[in-house]
Amino acid sequence: MNILFLAPRLPYPIDTGGKIRTFHNLKQLALRNNVDLVCFSFNKEDVKYEKIFQDMGINLCLIPATKLSGISATISILFSKQPFAVDKYRSKNMLGMLENLVGQEKYDIVHIDHIHMGQYVSRAWSIPSFIDEHNVEYRILERCADVEGASIKGWLYRAQARKMKSYEKEILSMVKGGFAVSEDDAAILRELTDNKSKIEIIPNGVDTEYFTSENIADENALVFTGSMDWMPNDDAMIYFCEEVLPLLNEKDLKIYIVGKDPSHKLKEFAKKDPQVVVTGRVDDVRTYINKAKIFVVPLRIGGGTRLKILEAMSMEKAVVSTSIGAEGIAYTKGKDIMIADTPEVFANTIRSLLSDTAKQKFLGKNGRELVCSQYDWSIVGKKLNSIYEMVKTNG
Repeated sequence: MNILFLAPRLPYPIDTGGKIRTFHNLKQLALRNNVDLVCFSFNKEDVKYEKIFQDMGINLCLIPATKLSGISATISILFSKQPFAVDKYRSKNMLGMLENLVGQEKYDIVHIDHIHMGQYVSRAWSIPSFIDEHNVEYRILERCADVEGASIKGWLYRAQARKMKSYEKEILSMVKGGFAVSEDDAAILRELTDNKSKIEIIPNGVDTEYFTSENIADENALVFTGSMDWMPNDDAMIYFCEEVLPLLNEKDLKIYIVGKDPSHKLKEFAKKDPQVVVTGRVDDVRTYINKAKIFVVPLRIGGGTRLKILEAMSMEKAVVSTSIGAEGIAYTKGKDIMIADTPEVFANTIRSLLSDTAKQKFLGKNGRELVCSQYDWSIVGKKLNSIYEMVKTNG
């Protein structure tokens, strides 16, 4: 098939959960099809990665992104009918490029990566279009509002959530199908459309050959990985440092917070408390996952499924997560993951695991078996390809 793949940014380097999903879906589609990737470029350095995609058989077209000014952003947040997250990806250059490509090329499928890019779907196109919802965005905004409470921030999040819900409903009415990463997300999206069957589940995955265990765990340490400029990750680790870590009362214990662009507040925690190690961006997160005994996911805000959990499970690590953090993963509590939703339970669960090596290994072994059987990217890719092949065959 000939597939037009539309994404908000170049999925390389693969240093965020969103980029990981986008990159591997692209890779799996390119194994069987001709793929044109059109995306925004936020960095002049992006061009140096073009050969990586060419070697995968993907034609890359980069559209320089223009950032909204502070005044434009404020106007968008307060007065635009569209959510701010959509407005900031609005581009006449992108629209012109897509109209030109669709007019010249015979595409069988348009794959739209992230809801933000749904604005470029045209009702005039006769090509079957599918939207890949990495998260149900309006639900994340609602949860942000819940955390912020009755503050101005909370009011703004609630306003953006209402706009996003209306926008997501509109886009789903325009496309042939939509993808959710979990049954939980699919159920929410199905409430936004009259045609429930148009929502399919394409789960997040993991490269089980890359994320393997070296069984080091040579430190009395915990680890969290994730892009720290994403608000839910920042909130999770501030919550952990303020409310969970003091309850552990283990002075020789370290918590590695691994990921790019950590906030000033997290850096301050690291300055004041030698137990807290904030690394910033690292070349290989496996180094820190390997050396720690337990992988923690204290998320209070989120949507979709956490690739970080799949990676930790693939590396046979004991995982302790909140219910929100583990949403969408077909886990069995106490078998392949531990669930803890209050600071006291989180701290007690960690303390118990640190002294129980056998339980750590039990959770790690079962976690690895789970991801190898259900979440390897090759399994995910087969499902995505089969959906598109069926659409081409049956119309």
